[in-house]
Amino acid sequence: MSTPDEMGLTPEAANGYEEFFVPAIFGQWTPVMITAAAVSKGDDVLDVGCGTGVLTRELTQHVGDTGSATGFDLSESMLDVARSCCPDATFKQGNVTELPFDDQSFDVVMSSFMLMFVPDPEKALSEMWRVLRPSGRLVNSVWQGLENNVVYRDLVEATREVAGDDSADSMAWPFTMGQAGRLEGIFKSAGIGDVAISEHDGTARFPSVEDFVATEIQAWLLADSVDEDQIDAMVKLLRSKYPPFEEATGLVSIPLNALIGKAIAV
Repeated sequence: MSTPDEMGLTPEAANGYEEFFVPAIFGQWTPVMITAAAVSKGDDVLDVGCGTGVLTRELTQHVGDTGSATGFDLSESMLDVARSCCPDATFKQGNVTELPFDDQSFDVVMSSFMLMFVPDPEKALSEMWRVLRPSGRLVNSVWQGLENNVVYRDLVEATREVAGDDSADSMAWPFTMGQAGRLEGIFKSAGIGDVAISEHDGTARFPSVEDFVATEIQAWLLADSVDEDQIDAMVKLLRSKYPPFEEATGLVSIPLNALIGKAIAV
């Protein structure tokens, strides 16, 4: 196994993210985000927390030869995959709370499902706001709370029963910013007062219930703390809840809903 990078990720983990999570979850959100940000030809766009560049590579097609697409991420492992997938974009490594760009450098600043993992989200948003030009668009997406993502709520509770509270709380972490009013409050705390929050429905698709549980557990922070027997126990707990989402082939299509916050610089 390779040495983890600044974010604790290995090249193997980054390749797994691109192979499994991009098609299962994240690919569908690129057109939604691009539409929300009203990206057009000639725009200079920054994709913060770009991961393997699923959004950045689509942005290159929308901004054309007169615009630019820049991906930014803390993980060099993710960026290595992004560069191989999208050689036409620029990728830079660093911390979102200290963006290495001048004030008013971009027409659009975007971030997909990253903000909830930042220790200081207000500072991250203020940095994104700083590098935005007048009339530029700031667009951030986060997952809605577990009350609106009930299959993932069931996964969290199965994790709690099998692996304990700490593991369950870790699984719930990505959904904590989707609670009512919290995303708007973070924007306002960052000095961004006029933000529009919209709800969007999405779907996570996995080959089977077993693949869903194993992938979500093993690709997350629980990879080294939950064993195969515990994963099997979670599957047994969840199987009775999943028939409404399971096709005859075994494929599961799971609702996974998001919030998008948008603000326009003055």
